[in-house]
Amino acid sequence: MKIIHFEEISSTNKYIKENYDSLENFTFVVADYQSDGKGRENRSWISPSNENLLFSFLIKDKKLFQDYKALSIGTATLVGRFLEFIGIENVMIKWPNDVYVNDKKICGILLEGNIEKYIALGVGLNVNQATFKGEYRVTPTSIRKELGKDIDVESLKVLLFEFIMKHMNQKGFKSHTLKFYQKHDYLLGKTVSISNITGKVQGITENFDLLIDDKIISSGEIN
Repeated sequence: MKIIHFEEISSTNKYIKENYDSLENFTFVVADYQSDGKGRENRSWISPSNENLLFSFLIKDKKLFQDYKALSIGTATLVGRFLEFIGIENVMIKWPNDVYVNDKKICGILLEGNIEKYIALGVGLNVNQATFKGEYRVTPTSIRKELGKDIDVESLKVLLFEFIMKHMNQKGFKSHTLKFYQKHDYLLGKTVSISNITGKVQGITENFDLLIDDKIISSGEIN
């Protein structure tokens, strides 16, 4: 595992996309501040400097990156498992890859890349942020707010990176991902709208597609 640290960068995902050829598998790029961080649907992800954990990691192992849906949801479930490991309760995963705690969003994930060559997985995890200004589609929370104490971001970073690399490389990663998701499915039983389809979520398939009534949804934005 290699860690590259920046005090400030436009985007850790962008850095990986521009340099993946010269970087090794499971290179983690972390920044104290991102000036042009992005979330899903090209939404901005702005975080105060040094308060949260903003990073991307590179997957060049074809066995992993060719199954990109398992990789995307798998990253969310690993963050969820890690949060439980450090004592946070009521962790849920919202398809396709958001992590919620007590109905509030604590982590977002953005997958980008070229599925023939590499995948960059960008993660924004709220750690020490205590107040969130502005308007949000979903009320945010942080590890500090949930545990009621300040967190050593540097120590947390190393533990999380090791946790991700260890479990993503383990045999049965896909089945463990599916099992955890099914037990922590935020949307299960809820009525949602996506891709002009409205219905009740029945869960996800073995291929990590969303099941709404009898319809299978492979991608899209939940409303």
